[in-house]
Amino acid sequence: MLVNRQKTVHPLLTLQPQEVTATSDIIRQTYPGKDIVFRIIAIKESRRSLVVAFLEAERSPTSLPHVPRCTYVSYQIKGQPEAFEDIVDLGTRKVIFHKELPKGVHPPAGTDDMLAVQQLVLEDELVKAEIARLKIPEDAVVVPEAWPYGKDTSEADPKQYQVWFFIGSLDQKNRAHPSSNHFAHPLDFSAIVDDVTKKVVKIDRLPMGDGLYSQSGDDEVYQPQPDAEYASELQPSLRQDVKPIIISQPEGVSFTVEDDQVISWQKWKFHMDFNWREGVVLRDVCYDGRPVFYRLALAEMTVPYADPRPPFHRKSAYDLGEGGVGNTANNLALGCDCLGAIRYFDRWVNDSQGRPEIRENCICMHEVDTGVGWKHTNYRNMRAEVTRSRELVIQTIMTISNYEYILIWTFDTAAAIHYEIRATGIMSVVPMRQGVEHDIDYGIMVAPGVMAPSHQHIFCLRMDPAIDGYNSSTIAYNESIAKPVTKNHNPYGVAYGLETHEIHKSGHLDLDPSRNRIVKFVNKEKVNKVTGKNPGYAVHVPATQLQLSHATSTHASRAEFADHHFYFTKQSEHELYPAGDYPWQSMGGGGVRTWAGRNEKLGSEGVAWVNFGFTHNPRPEDWPVMPCEVFRVAIKPSHFFERNPALDMPASRQTVNKSTLVPKRNGEETSCCGQKGDQGIETTNPLLALS
Repeated sequence: MLVNRQKTVHPLLTLQPQEVTATSDIIRQTYPGKDIVFRIIAIKESRRSLVVAFLEAERSPTSLPHVPRCTYVSYQIKGQPEAFEDIVDLGTRKVIFHKELPKGVHPPAGTDDMLAVQQLVLEDELVKAEIARLKIPEDAVVVPEAWPYGKDTSEADPKQYQVWFFIGSLDQKNRAHPSSNHFAHPLDFSAIVDDVTKKVVKIDRLPMGDGLYSQSGDDEVYQPQPDAEYASELQPSLRQDVKPIIISQPEGVSFTVEDDQVISWQKWKFHMDFNWREGVVLRDVCYDGRPVFYRLALAEMTVPYADPRPPFHRKSAYDLGEGGVGNTANNLALGCDCLGAIRYFDRWVNDSQGRPEIRENCICMHEVDTGVGWKHTNYRNMRAEVTRSRELVIQTIMTISNYEYILIWTFDTAAAIHYEIRATGIMSVVPMRQGVEHDIDYGIMVAPGVMAPSHQHIFCLRMDPAIDGYNSSTIAYNESIAKPVTKNHNPYGVAYGLETHEIHKSGHLDLDPSRNRIVKFVNKEKVNKVTGKNPGYAVHVPATQLQLSHATSTHASRAEFADHHFYFTKQSEHELYPAGDYPWQSMGGGGVRTWAGRNEKLGSEGVAWVNFGFTHNPRPEDWPVMPCEVFRVAIKPSHFFERNPALDMPASRQTVNKSTLVPKRNGEETSCCGQKGDQGIETTNPLLALS
């Protein structure tokens, strides 16, 4: 079926507010008189072959094929435990798929749910009794913090929340500040709340010593911990020698935006999608008209904690599948979160009533200078050629309870793509008895009575390649291998060679720094005219530590992606999330480890799941707020071009850059860049001749 170009909806269009409303209206019509609680409304991933046909037709004068526009929705009937998942065809306004989720499979919780739980526990008699037992100061403010319950059995449990408790800052001035840090004052109990009844079903006393079962006793009272404030206004003093850095683009930006989501910049062009779960999703990524990737997204992360003492042994968050980047995205502030000439984007999610809910300024986009792009000095005549490197930065920041994640896609002028994660925020701390020594190796004391447990942050990127064509990408890996010493080929023992191994079937792979193992996507139907190699893009990612939880643990069962650096599976629009669609209290069995175990032939339909992360053994320097921990993945061209794709970048010139000189102490001023005809940079440094 072909459609008129003017009337069709682009299949990569991000979720629109009217689509949220239409979806919830259609679902309500199937349950007249029922109170529906909407968990998620999002665009259903279309079949890849249909979208590719559309993208290829879009580049020609022909009519466009029809791609059905569908949403998926997860919901419950208020007061009932059953949860449902439907797919709605927005064109026909019909439900085309319906299922009841199996017992023990739970949809995520929204902000509405978390706030409601945090409010109701304060009115619960069991909680009030615990607060009275502790004899906290009369003017203290109790602050509950709701988390997913986690998992410690193989049974299909009802959906529950684990609620931790803190009290606000003890100093009244600190407490009055909007950024006062209640996390500095953890209390010694937790409440478990049932999702359906919205009642506290159990109180967990928390361990207060290093023993596995050192829970607080009935006579235990609150021991005050010191305030630990992070707000700048609450610091004793601030640095006075920080001078402003002002970023200016007097001629405007180098990027363009069409339809609020199609981005063009320095030969790059792509669709910038966004959803409640993954945040920014890059679609149809092309360089100079050549396809590179069909879809790129952060697919999941898990944060398993190392504290073995119940109930902390359950603590393992899935911040995308249980909360969502889009749901928890910040409104990014000009001049604070994003510096320079900024383009903001609003996007839409849904609330529990099925209404569209805007995420204002949830994406910021801007250009940055990242230093020298390439340079060479001809030491014979001291002539230097130098260009600057630029990156297009696409940033989202999510706040999930105590933690912040700054999630950044960048494109550079040398045709590489980067994914950067910056972890900051406040560590999830627990109470400990004061006045005694604690023999623990799974955390540190950051203040009297406050312990920060060790934990990991393990991320998973899903990469669906389209290397120089949408249907011709295969996956391989390279290794740099030392050659044996032989009389005829390597008599001096210096040779090494590059070996390439194709990934033919679904499975997994671990990185090996001793072999410089690098995974790459290649188009086997094309050949680089200079090198004779297939064009491709390679994934450069450090071999970080994988999940440390034992293979028999529930942490390991649930985090199906966290035990290998790479998984490879056959592409499917139904398999996007490596820990499964619904990780809340999951036990695994529906994620990437399971899919990879099917041993399917990949051919040109393979996708890669790239796993990496931080092992965070806390330091006192991480308290009360963490300096950003930074991690970067690079996706670089490999035989995709016949020479450096950044050769056409303009030379760096002082007449354009307008840098200013900081005078030497004697007041002497000299130009930092040679002005001789403004054709390049010259130097008279004789030491350069030594290199």
